[in-house]
Amino acid sequence: MTGFLDDGCLDGRSLRLNRVTVAPSSPAELVLTGPCGSVIGRLRFRVCRTCRAGRIMSLWICDTWQRQGLGRELVYFLLAQHRGYRWNTTPQSRLGRAFFAAVAQESAVSLRRGSPLCPHLMGWCRWTWRRLLHSR
Repeated sequence: MTGFLDDGCLDGRSLRLNRVTVAPSSPAELVLTGPCGSVIGRLRFRVCRTCRAGRIMSLWICDTWQRQGLGRELVYFLLAQHRGYRWNTTPQSRLGRAFFAAVAQESAVSLRRGSPLCPHLMGWCRWTWRRLLHSR
């Protein structure tokens, strides 16, 4: 993969990419900070190593930094870190659907929206609720 995140700069402005994991049960994040240290992008996701599946929870790029390929590069970086995984996304806006459809076509990785690809990727509340419903 080549792009903005490989060399750490965009038009001479330095960018920094950090991976943040708060707790094993919570989503991880890729956080992109700009030259002044302010957050300019964030990609939240979950992965299940057992099922080799991933779910993109949200993608946000600051308005002033949009349309420069940073969102695409964040997604490509994530996909490169988890090669061979199956992926999906949460339901999103019309623009989000168009974005993920374009990235899926470019990368040849399916990024369908909808339910998680494995039970491990559901949030704890949803997982508990489903278990309660099916135990009756």
